[in-house]
Amino acid sequence: MGFLRFFSVAMAFCAMSAEASMEFNSSQFLFSGRWDHASSYSRTSAPGAMVQFNAVASSLDLELEGHARWRLDQDGKQLAIFVTDRKTVKNVKVAGDGKSHLYRLIKISESNPGGVILHTIATDKKGKLMAAPKFANRRIEFIGDSFTVGYGCEGHVADQEDHVFETTNTSKSYAFLLADGFKADFQINAFSGRGLVRNYDNIVPEWKIPRLYKYTAPGFAPEDVSKTSDESSLLWNFDSFHPQVVVMFIGINDFQGNPPYGDKDEFKKAYREMIKDLRLKHPGVKFLLVSTKVWPNDDLTPTVKSIYETEIADGNKDLEFLEVRTTNEGLHGHPTERSQVDLANTIRPIVGRLGKWMSR
Repeated sequence: MGFLRFFSVAMAFCAMSAEASMEFNSSQFLFSGRWDHASSYSRTSAPGAMVQFNAVASSLDLELEGHARWRLDQDGKQLAIFVTDRKTVKNVKVAGDGKSHLYRLIKISESNPGGVILHTIATDKKGKLMAAPKFANRRIEFIGDSFTVGYGCEGHVADQEDHVFETTNTSKSYAFLLADGFKADFQINAFSGRGLVRNYDNIVPEWKIPRLYKYTAPGFAPEDVSKTSDESSLLWNFDSFHPQVVVMFIGINDFQGNPPYGDKDEFKKAYREMIKDLRLKHPGVKFLLVSTKVWPNDDLTPTVKSIYETEIADGNKDLEFLEVRTTNEGLHGHPTERSQVDLANTIRPIVGRLGKWMSR
């Protein structure tokens, strides 16, 4: 029986990602996204967070906890979509042909706030876990909001019901599609309704993107912070994942919804501070600054373009700017599945050029 129960190498590794995973299973499992690895479980709040493994099995038992939608793939093809809430073991029938197959467990919903806990992964009694898959030497990070999450992409703008949970699918977002297409390790650090200096309609003003971004599991952070006077164990270890390309598609919520909107000068300052901080954390990283038209004043694109032009004038050659247009006919006026594909196709050549991935 192939079986996984999560243990960390040591407390110092509790915020590691991907290859730096667990004590006895690091050769069998590959994590993407920000995962918080504790002594007996791993938890995450990131949309698109994923664990991959190879297994010979007739069935898989996935012990999960937390309100989320999940997608299970076998050899790159969707095998199942299911929902979890309370701690439960989800049994899924798989190939059962005596051959090793690649499985991907993907969290396709958003946890904001909240998150999920992965307790165990097990095969049937005759099954076994094999050596873990490997990524190409490519790493990409997406920092964004609901457009990057894939919020409501399976819904329709005319829907009257609040079907956010049922229609959000991060595995159909441009971010996941790009990372998957490049076979890159990735992080999707995106937060619906949040901005750099102002959240949509000024909701939860104390939890904007810059603060959320610091934590390993941002969805758990508000509750975690209230329980401790030392936040150091909750913070993400930026040395554990160094992206080669960062796609920043942020600011929609700063300038949309009901006024007052974000101050443009404060926005520019916060945006440039984030770029500067990421340069220090990830030497050699390249940036793609993405913008789109927003209602009612269309303030985002000229503001982000101004940031880009200032960076270029200062001698920085590690970034590019792109304005995109989307067909926002998904839930609550968000990009549809088709629009997400179009976004990925539009962004792909620039990301490939920045990462020098197009010819490999």
